[in-house]
Amino acid sequence: MCWYFEDQKTPYTESVLERVALGDEILVPAVWPLEMVNSLAIAVRQKGITSVQLETFVADFKDLPVEVDLAGVARAFSSILRISRQYQLSSYDAAYLDLALFQGLPLATLDKNLRSAAKSSGAELFDPRKPDG
Repeated sequence: MCWYFEDQKTPYTESVLERVALGDEILVPAVWPLEMVNSLAIAVRQKGITSVQLETFVADFKDLPVEVDLAGVARAFSSILRISRQYQLSSYDAAYLDLALFQGLPLATLDKNLRSAAKSSGAELFDPRKPDG
């Protein structure tokens, strides 16, 4: 969502967007679509985005090269719960870390607690300076 709001954009989020524009696929846990819908609903209420902007955001989301990891739901009561407890993360954040660990992919996040947990767990963090993340 940071890509859509000027007050939330950072060089880091822009570098993630650049990688997506270059064809990198995004792998997300099953909770991601619900998080996006929640962010949009909040944006309508708090930021006053228009119906046209909302429709544009939704269309853009549908065009993103996003693969939703539905198989990860099976890990909810095992590794995701363990990660949530071990690093004191929400189940949603734990799902992102679990997916990064399970797939061996870098995790792109600005969340300080999630970044700290990723470092502690040995997960790789997305590094915009590296060509492969």
